[in-house]
Amino acid sequence: MKKSKSSKTVIMAAFSANLLIALVKFAVAWLSTSSAMLAEAVHSTADTLNQVLLFVGIKKAAKKADELHPFGFSGEAYFWSFIVAIILFTSGAIFSIYEGVQKLRHPAPVAHVPVALLVLGVAIIAEAVSLRVAFKKINVERGKTGLIAYLRQSKKAELIVVFLEDTAALIGLAIAMAALLLEHFTGILFFDGLASILIGVLLAVTALFMGNETKSLLIGESADPALLRKIRLMLLKEESIARVIHIRSLHLGAEDILLAIKVEFSQRLNARQICSMIDGIEADIRSHYPEINKIFIEPDIFRKT
Repeated sequence: MKKSKSSKTVIMAAFSANLLIALVKFAVAWLSTSSAMLAEAVHSTADTLNQVLLFVGIKKAAKKADELHPFGFSGEAYFWSFIVAIILFTSGAIFSIYEGVQKLRHPAPVAHVPVALLVLGVAIIAEAVSLRVAFKKINVERGKTGLIAYLRQSKKAELIVVFLEDTAALIGLAIAMAALLLEHFTGILFFDGLASILIGVLLAVTALFMGNETKSLLIGESADPALLRKIRLMLLKEESIARVIHIRSLHLGAEDILLAIKVEFSQRLNARQICSMIDGIEADIRSHYPEINKIFIEPDIFRKT
């Protein structure tokens, strides 16, 4: 529950920043007729909607299991994160590229450039604050793992989404600001449209990376190999276990792991003793790793193939 609340804090920080920024950007885009500013306004609007969907995912993932969904609804968080990637691509990337192409075909000067630059500066500060909140949470989660490796390995889809959105937003804002400055000082009516296209490409790349990662989670990823090694060692310490035949795992959600274990017990144990052993092993695993809350242990005899 504590980790869920922490993710909600990260999402709320991003939502608050994006909502305010989107409203201001639309106002300035209308005043300045800047394609880059309009692309950024749409970008922030998409991000705001994305955060709403992430909240929906967290809420739905907390539902209790029912007869139709005996393993619960943890995968809802992954599904809604995947929807976020699609929305970011369709609403943000396609619109931004289209608007940029139109601006290049029909160039027009940008008005009220100082106001637009001021808004972009404030937006950069707001996005930086939001990104800092997400980055602090990621640093706690990843430990000594590299940032890229963490993004590829993490099962917390909502945290990855917020981090990537904020990072893309900062880069997009920098592109828009550079374009407005270049167009203002050179007088060449080209950079604003180009910036809009670049922002669209940035959003497309971000969405594709995000979609690929959440797709992998939806299909089903195993638990951390280091965690599985610890469980194997825990099992091998039991004198009544002759061999761990295999361990299979599946992340149903970020904090919801299904574990299936096949072991060979000592031949001197009877059925009642094996059942008692299995109950004890399950209790030990849950006490050490509370995120593993669905455990299936099958006694078997090892056969060489």
